[in-house]
Amino acid sequence: MSKRSLASVVAGMAAVPTLLLAAAAPAAAAGDGSVQVSNTETVQAYLDASGNVDVARVYEQVAMQGTGTVDLRNPVEPEGLRNLDGFGDFEVADGVMVASIDVQGEQRLRTVSDYTRKLPLEVRATYTLDGQVVEPADLLGRSGRLEVRYTVRNVTGTSQVVTFDDGTGRSTSTTQEVVIPMVGSLTTTLPGTFTDVSSKEANLAGDGRGGTKLTFTMTLFGPIGTPTASFGYAADIVDGTLPKASVSALPVSPLDSPSFKGGAESYRGGAATGATLTAGATEIDANLLKLRDGASTLLAGLIQLRDGAQKLDAGLGAQALPGSRDLAAGAGELKDGTSRLRAGTGDAKDGSAQVADGARQLADGAGRLDAGAEKLSTGATQVDEGAALVAGGLHLVGDNAPALLEGLAQVADGLDQVDGGLTQLYAGVGGLPEQAKPLHAGLTKLRVGLGGKGQDGTLIDGIEQVRAGLAAATADGGSVDQLRGGVGQAKGGVDTSKGGVDQVRSGLEDALTPGGGIDQLDGGVSLAKGSDCGVVCTGILTQVQAGLTDLRAKTGAASDGLGAVSSGLTQVSGGLGQVSGGLGQLKGKLNDAALGLARVECGLSNTALKVCDPAVPGLLEGVGLVDAGVTTLVDGVVTKVQGGIGGSSDTAEDKTLRGGVNDLQGGVDLLGLGGLDLLDAIDQLTVGADQVSGGTSQVATGARDLGAGASQLADGSGDLADGAGRLDNGVGQLADGAGQLDDGAGRLSDGAAQLSDGLADAATGTSQLAAGLSDAADGAPQLKDGAQQLSDEGTKKLVEAGKATAADYGEKYALIEVGAQRAKAEGMAYGAPQGATGATAYSFELAGVDGEGGANLGRAAGAAAVFGLAGATVLLRRRLL
Repeated sequence: MSKRSLASVVAGMAAVPTLLLAAAAPAAAAGDGSVQVSNTETVQAYLDASGNVDVARVYEQVAMQGTGTVDLRNPVEPEGLRNLDGFGDFEVADGVMVASIDVQGEQRLRTVSDYTRKLPLEVRATYTLDGQVVEPADLLGRSGRLEVRYTVRNVTGTSQVVTFDDGTGRSTSTTQEVVIPMVGSLTTTLPGTFTDVSSKEANLAGDGRGGTKLTFTMTLFGPIGTPTASFGYAADIVDGTLPKASVSALPVSPLDSPSFKGGAESYRGGAATGATLTAGATEIDANLLKLRDGASTLLAGLIQLRDGAQKLDAGLGAQALPGSRDLAAGAGELKDGTSRLRAGTGDAKDGSAQVADGARQLADGAGRLDAGAEKLSTGATQVDEGAALVAGGLHLVGDNAPALLEGLAQVADGLDQVDGGLTQLYAGVGGLPEQAKPLHAGLTKLRVGLGGKGQDGTLIDGIEQVRAGLAAATADGGSVDQLRGGVGQAKGGVDTSKGGVDQVRSGLEDALTPGGGIDQLDGGVSLAKGSDCGVVCTGILTQVQAGLTDLRAKTGAASDGLGAVSSGLTQVSGGLGQVSGGLGQLKGKLNDAALGLARVECGLSNTALKVCDPAVPGLLEGVGLVDAGVTTLVDGVVTKVQGGIGGSSDTAEDKTLRGGVNDLQGGVDLLGLGGLDLLDAIDQLTVGADQVSGGTSQVATGARDLGAGASQLADGSGDLADGAGRLDNGVGQLADGAGQLDDGAGRLSDGAAQLSDGLADAATGTSQLAAGLSDAADGAPQLKDGAQQLSDEGTKKLVEAGKATAADYGEKYALIEVGAQRAKAEGMAYGAPQGATGATAYSFELAGVDGEGGANLGRAAGAAAVFGLAGATVLLRRRLL
């Protein structure tokens, strides 16, 4: 069968299951809205018997149904991209297949390309024969007990932060390895030579031809499954071979898949149940603690109530009941006394009226005495306060007067220091002319250094010589022009030399050309050798030919060297031309330098050159002006400053500093003498003021005592008058009250008898109450201890269990949510066109070992079955989704 025929068969076989997958997938609107587009990807990987990847391809099918135009933008793998429906190529830009397709009914595009990305699953297989690990190829033809273990690992994991409720309403986070959720199965068919087949993980069934078919299912994500699945089988083999195995897998969203949706919801429900349990147990525990605290309060109250009841029982029986009997007897005696009191209050009322009249007259006289004493006390107090202020002020002046005298002494010392400083200043200013001499000497040296034209070793003469030299060098025919002439002659010689070198080189090249001089010599030697000139002659001619060969090589090297020499002479000629041009520029710059030096000479002295402006002084003239100015400044400063300072005998009338200081010193001396007299006078005044203050203080004290006595007498007489009036009123009220008291004493006597009878009954009841409260107080601690024990051993543990359950289920459900997000975002290997529904399935073919060379044909058949995998994926998705 030709390759083209085989490709047609493969394409035809692949079409049917792919159509099934396209039909099973939900349609999505694309294009102009009237065409339904779906995209399926099938990744086919071929592995060796150990699980190492040999080659991987991705098969894509885009199915379009409807009528209209579709602007297709389908992400593909451009590496090795081929059209499975024909020989036309696709337009691919940045990994996207671009096409504009007119659809009438149904249309499909199918492609295959190399799969260059990382596979989502890693498949490994290990083999042991009779307990010894063996390589797959070593099983061929052998017998024994074979054990095969497959390990399939989901390698799409990435570290992500997972957030969930910790069971108390607060969010917590943890970092987890999150994979794209994938499910799948591994199938293999063991031949009839495999007997006593066993497996703890596989579903086993016969294949109808004497063999055994094994199917392993895998849920390669947590927490419903695990990212790694390990399973296998054991069998007795004879003349062993190794059957191939196939792994089919596809991504799923556990929140949308009917097979896993219930499990995911159970995790969410478990988290909610744990949170509810935690909240309820927390509330129960809080109420238990309240019950414990209430039991403590109840116990304290019962103890207080018990103690009170016991005291009440003791008081009623031992004190209240006998007292009530005594009260009844005393009430009878009280009734007799109140009758006698009622008769005596009538006589007391007459005497109290006379006492009230005398007390009112005494109060009037005491009031007038109190007013006079108040006026005397006020006047004496004012005199005493004035005398105290005068005495205090004199004391203050006397205390501060020595400080004033000390301050005047300090002022006098300061004036002496000022006078001494002025004397030093006068002497210092007088020394200024002597201090200015070094400045004059320095200015003189500066003028000598500047010098003039014709004075050797001076600055002005040196600059003049440089300027004259530059002028001579730049004049016509000067040294610069002479240099340029020499450079021109050198350039001519270089150009002549280059012509000779070129001629020599041309001659050498002519000698080297085919048929040239060297070839002609070589030909002549060859002719001579052919004339059979003898052994010696032939040897000599052979050496001549060898020399010609060497000459040819050296002549070529010499020609190359002469070419380099010619190039170098060309560069030298060009460089000399640049030197000549540079000397022309140098002449202009030297002219500018000479002009600048002339300006420098004028700046040093305006008499150095005729071109200098005499109105603008140079540095030499400026130094002379500075020297004269220093002399004028020193003389003026000395005269004016010394005149302002003055002499030791000057006064203020001389208007000098020392004259003012002398007058200040005299004034300070006078103030010091007056301060001593003032201090004596203050001492005398202070003694007198203290005596006055003492006398007025005694007068004020006596006046206050008299006022206090008069006030007390007035208050007392007023109080006496008021008391006498109240006494009269009170005696009247007493008489009325005595009558009422007499009536009440009768009622009291009757009530006391009734109270005595009631207290006897109460004493019996309180005894019973005290006994019951004692029993209650003894049982209350058991209620408190039981509530605490129930909280510690029951509800608190229930709270912790609820939190742990909620956090565990919450974390697992959050992991499922994050995995579902990755499945939706990253489930396809390359992705579907915008608006289209897509799905990706993966197929891994583990090679077997059978000793036959049909691997290529088997691979072609495997390629034909790729789209058949898509059909199987449809059935799997129907079961899982």
